[in-house]
Amino acid sequence: MRPAILSVLMLLTWHQRTLAQEDMKTTMYGYINSYSEKSENQAMLKGAGTSTTRGQAQNNVAYEVRDIHFVMQSTLGDRFKSFLNLRAPGANGVEVSNAWVEAKLAGDYLSFRLGKMYRPFEIYNEILDAVPTYIGIEPPELFDTDHLMVTRTTNMMFHGITGAGDGLIRYAVTTGNDERSSNELPVGVDVRYIKDIKWTFGTSAYTSGGNAKPINEYVIGGGSGSPEGGVLPWMDSDQYNVYGAYAQYLDDRFTIQASYFIADHKAQRNLAAVQDMCNTASGTPLNRRQQSRFNCATAGSEDVDGDYQVKAWYVRAGYNLPAGNYGNVTPYLQYDSYTNEETIQDEDHGGDNEAGQSDDGHTEKWTAGMVYRPLTPVAVKADYSLHNQDVMGKDGSYGEVRFSLSYYWRM
Repeated sequence: MRPAILSVLMLLTWHQRTLAQEDMKTTMYGYINSYSEKSENQAMLKGAGTSTTRGQAQNNVAYEVRDIHFVMQSTLGDRFKSFLNLRAPGANGVEVSNAWVEAKLAGDYLSFRLGKMYRPFEIYNEILDAVPTYIGIEPPELFDTDHLMVTRTTNMMFHGITGAGDGLIRYAVTTGNDERSSNELPVGVDVRYIKDIKWTFGTSAYTSGGNAKPINEYVIGGGSGSPEGGVLPWMDSDQYNVYGAYAQYLDDRFTIQASYFIADHKAQRNLAAVQDMCNTASGTPLNRRQQSRFNCATAGSEDVDGDYQVKAWYVRAGYNLPAGNYGNVTPYLQYDSYTNEETIQDEDHGGDNEAGQSDDGHTEKWTAGMVYRPLTPVAVKADYSLHNQDVMGKDGSYGEVRFSLSYYWRM
């Protein structure tokens, strides 16, 4: 018995010495993003259900601390890693955006990550919080919180990097709780080729793996809020796939990005939710396209077949101009196109007040702006966007001015 105990004690002592010899490094950093916005008076749908008319929204200046982030990253040797990202949206309360641990299984070729993480998807999903680091103030339309194509976070990932000629291939496969109805297996895939650090070509895809359900379901007579994933609140179930490609060129002067994604949805609407939206007394404002899709004209026979498609693409370009001791200035241009034939205008019920009010479900946005960095951790941004869409047979274009001041800190 004593030799066995002695062996255990010796093993524990060796294990503690091994851990002590490992190089544990912990870094803490974060960023604050303050934001202001003023939109021109915007054409909007007014009324309810089939009694909808064209009106105009009065938009006041908005001021907010859009995000405060506190990030802690820790590594233990070259085998283990952990990450914690705490967020205070609007400077009101704290929530966990990311919390995960990672272990290398086969060097850089294969690692395993478990927890709550931003999925590798397109250029922006993993970096969207880090406002000081990229050109632009608003995210690309496929990451707009009013109409996400897929959940931003997931729970498990296998990923790695391998050499390919004079470049690198980074690959990732993810799954998690996402929007599962029961035992479905949602899967996300991202593969990108990186050459000379400057060029990136990639493709991302996602499948719900069967029936998915909305994270925030439609509330009769209330508000469900914007969808937190790809399933709209008024759906009972939705089987959907998202796929697309992206490219980026990045050097000391130029930043050029382009992306194109499609989401195919095979969904079933909730009948009670559709009837509530069609209600002429208390429903949401619906245009002719939506009234026809939901078959609002025939009470009691509203359409619950919710199959539809979403298309989103954009181009972004910036040029860095060094200003000597005064930092640098980066003017940029952006174009966004977004089409969603299913969504409604009412954001309180999970809609989108751009594509949702458009006659054909299509909206586009032209943006011109500038980033000024007096110092590397500070980004002062200003831009102007022109939104184009048709509302009840007339031009519904309007302009929007935004200003952002963000600061990155590190310990």
